[in-house]
Amino acid sequence: MKLPALADARRKLTKTNAASCLLVAIAVLFTVLSVALLKSHHTSEDQRAGDAAILSAARSGVTAMISVRDTSAADDVQKVLDQSTGIFKKDFEARSQAFIGIVQQAKVVTQGDVVAQGIESRGDGSATVLVTATSSVTNAAGANNESRSWRLRVTMSDDEGQYKMSNVEFVA
Repeated sequence: MKLPALADARRKLTKTNAASCLLVAIAVLFTVLSVALLKSHHTSEDQRAGDAAILSAARSGVTAMISVRDTSAADDVQKVLDQSTGIFKKDFEARSQAFIGIVQQAKVVTQGDVVAQGIESRGDGSATVLVTATSSVTNAAGANNESRSWRLRVTMSDDEGQYKMSNVEFVA
Protein backbone atom coordinates (compact mmCIF):
# COMPACT_ATOMS: atom_id res chain seq x y z
CA MET A 1 0.00 0.00 0.00
CA LYS A 2 2.88 2.29 0.38
CA LEU A 3 3.74 2.15 -3.31
CA PRO A 4 0.60 3.91 -4.57
CA ALA A 5 1.02 6.59 -1.92
CA LEU A 6 4.63 7.06 -3.01
CA ALA A 7 3.57 7.31 -6.66
CA ASP A 8 0.88 9.89 -5.75
CA ALA A 9 3.43 11.89 -3.78
CA ARG A 10 5.84 11.82 -6.72
CA ARG A 11 3.12 12.99 -9.10
CA LYS A 12 2.19 15.84 -6.74
CA LEU A 13 5.87 16.72 -6.37
CA THR A 14 6.37 16.62 -10.14
CA LYS A 15 3.33 18.88 -10.68
CA THR A 16 4.57 21.25 -7.98
CA ASN A 17 8.06 21.30 -9.51
CA ALA A 18 6.63 21.94 -12.97
CA ALA A 19 4.45 24.76 -11.66
CA SER A 20 7.39 26.25 -9.76
CA CYS A 21 9.62 26.05 -12.83
CA LEU A 22 6.92 27.68 -14.93
CA LEU A 23 6.53 30.52 -12.42
CA VAL A 24 10.30 31.05 -12.27
CA ALA A 25 10.47 31.11 -16.09
CA ILE A 26 7.64 33.65 -16.25
CA ALA A 27 9.34 35.81 -13.58
CA VAL A 28 12.63 35.69 -15.52
CA LEU A 29 10.82 36.59 -18.75
CA PHE A 30 9.11 39.57 -17.10
CA THR A 31 12.42 40.69 -15.59
CA VAL A 32 14.15 40.55 -18.99
CA LEU A 33 11.29 42.46 -20.64
CA SER A 34 11.32 45.07 -17.86
CA VAL A 35 15.07 45.61 -18.23
CA ALA A 36 14.70 45.93 -22.02
CA LEU A 37 11.86 48.45 -21.67
CA LEU A 38 13.77 50.43 -19.05
CA LYS A 39 16.84 50.56 -21.30
CA SER A 40 14.69 51.69 -24.23
CA HIS A 41 13.10 54.37 -22.03
CA HIS A 42 16.52 55.68 -20.93
CA THR A 43 17.72 55.74 -24.55
CA SER A 44 14.62 57.71 -25.58
CA GLU A 45 15.07 60.14 -22.69
CA ASP A 46 18.74 60.65 -23.59
CA GLN A 47 17.79 61.31 -27.22
CA ARG A 48 15.07 63.78 -26.18
CA ALA A 49 17.53 65.62 -23.94
CA GLY A 50 20.06 65.72 -26.78
CA ASP A 51 17.42 66.99 -29.21
CA ALA A 52 16.40 69.69 -26.73
CA ALA A 53 20.04 70.81 -26.38
CA ILE A 54 20.47 70.94 -30.16
CA LEU A 55 17.24 72.89 -30.70
CA SER A 56 17.98 75.30 -27.85
CA ALA A 57 21.45 76.03 -29.23
CA ALA A 58 20.06 76.51 -32.76
CA ARG A 59 17.34 78.86 -31.49
CA SER A 60 19.87 80.90 -29.52
CA GLY A 61 22.39 81.07 -32.36
CA VAL A 62 19.87 82.06 -35.02
CA THR A 63 18.26 84.64 -32.73
CA ALA A 64 21.68 86.16 -32.07
CA MET A 65 22.42 86.19 -35.78
CA ILE A 66 19.25 88.06 -36.77
CA SER A 67 19.11 90.41 -33.76
CA VAL A 68 21.63 93.23 -34.19
CA ARG A 69 21.72 96.87 -33.05
CA ASP A 70 23.96 99.62 -34.32
CA THR A 71 24.72 100.66 -30.73
CA SER A 72 25.82 97.16 -29.67
CA ALA A 73 27.03 95.69 -32.97
CA ALA A 74 30.42 94.50 -31.66
CA ASP A 75 28.77 92.72 -28.71
CA ASP A 76 26.08 91.27 -30.98
CA VAL A 77 28.71 89.90 -33.35
CA GLN A 78 30.57 88.41 -30.39
CA LYS A 79 27.36 86.61 -29.32
CA VAL A 80 27.19 84.99 -32.76
CA LEU A 81 30.88 84.06 -32.63
CA ASP A 82 30.46 82.56 -29.16
CA GLN A 83 27.73 80.29 -30.52
CA SER A 84 29.66 79.30 -33.65
CA THR A 85 32.41 76.85 -34.49
CA GLY A 86 34.44 75.58 -37.42
CA ILE A 87 34.46 77.16 -40.86
CA PHE A 88 31.32 79.20 -40.19
CA LYS A 89 32.96 80.84 -37.20
CA LYS A 90 36.17 81.55 -39.14
CA ASP A 91 34.26 83.06 -42.07
CA PHE A 92 32.00 85.15 -39.84
CA GLU A 93 34.96 86.32 -37.78
CA ALA A 94 36.86 87.33 -40.93
CA ARG A 95 33.92 89.47 -42.08
CA SER A 96 32.86 90.73 -38.66
CA GLN A 97 34.61 94.12 -38.71
CA ALA A 98 33.09 95.03 -42.09
CA PHE A 99 29.70 93.79 -40.87
CA ILE A 100 29.93 95.92 -37.69
CA GLY A 101 30.83 98.97 -39.79
CA ILE A 102 27.86 98.50 -42.12
CA VAL A 103 25.44 97.96 -39.21
CA GLN A 104 26.69 101.10 -37.46
CA GLN A 105 26.75 103.22 -40.60
CA ALA A 106 23.25 102.18 -41.69
CA LYS A 107 21.94 102.49 -38.11
CA VAL A 108 20.47 99.00 -38.32
CA VAL A 109 18.25 97.69 -35.56
CA THR A 110 16.84 94.20 -36.00
CA GLN A 111 15.03 92.01 -33.53
CA GLY A 112 14.60 88.38 -34.49
CA ASP A 113 12.48 85.54 -33.24
CA VAL A 114 12.50 81.84 -34.12
CA VAL A 115 9.00 80.80 -35.15
CA ALA A 116 9.56 77.08 -35.70
CA GLN A 117 12.41 74.62 -35.83
CA GLY A 118 12.98 70.92 -36.21
CA ILE A 119 15.81 68.47 -36.57
CA GLU A 120 16.14 67.38 -40.17
CA SER A 121 18.91 64.85 -39.55
CA ARG A 122 21.50 63.94 -36.99
CA GLY A 123 24.82 62.22 -37.13
CA ASP A 124 27.74 61.56 -34.88
CA GLY A 125 28.28 64.83 -33.01
CA SER A 126 26.22 66.99 -35.37
CA ALA A 127 22.67 67.69 -36.47
CA THR A 128 20.98 69.67 -39.21
CA VAL A 129 18.16 71.91 -37.99
CA LEU A 130 15.58 73.62 -40.18
CA VAL A 131 14.62 77.01 -38.76
CA THR A 132 11.90 79.49 -39.66
CA ALA A 133 12.36 82.92 -38.13
CA THR A 134 11.15 86.47 -38.47
CA SER A 135 12.76 89.79 -37.69
CA SER A 136 11.73 93.41 -37.69
CA VAL A 137 14.20 95.80 -39.28
CA THR A 138 14.72 99.50 -38.83
CA ASN A 139 17.56 101.34 -40.59
CA ALA A 140 18.72 104.69 -41.94
CA ALA A 141 17.60 103.74 -45.45
CA GLY A 142 13.97 104.07 -44.41
CA ALA A 143 12.94 100.67 -43.10
CA ASN A 144 10.76 101.15 -40.04
CA ASN A 145 9.98 97.88 -38.24
CA GLU A 146 9.69 96.09 -41.56
CA SER A 147 9.14 92.38 -41.21
CA ARG A 148 11.59 89.89 -42.70
CA SER A 149 11.16 86.13 -42.93
CA TRP A 150 14.04 83.69 -42.72
CA ARG A 151 14.23 80.03 -43.64
CA LEU A 152 17.52 78.50 -42.63
CA ARG A 153 19.26 75.14 -42.58
CA VAL A 154 21.67 75.26 -39.66
CA THR A 155 24.29 72.62 -38.99
CA MET A 156 24.90 72.25 -35.27
CA SER A 157 28.15 70.58 -34.21
CA ASP A 158 29.30 69.40 -30.81
CA ASP A 159 32.12 71.67 -29.70
CA GLU A 160 33.55 70.39 -26.42
CA GLY A 161 30.17 69.27 -25.12
CA GLN A 162 28.18 72.26 -26.39
CA TYR A 163 26.30 72.48 -29.68
CA LYS A 164 27.28 75.43 -31.86
CA MET A 165 26.50 76.60 -35.39
CA SER A 166 29.02 75.24 -37.86
CA ASN A 167 27.16 76.10 -41.06
CA VAL A 168 24.18 78.29 -41.97
CA GLU A 169 22.39 78.11 -45.32
CA PHE A 170 19.50 80.22 -46.49
CA VAL A 171 16.70 78.04 -47.87
CA ALA A 172 14.40 79.24 -50.64
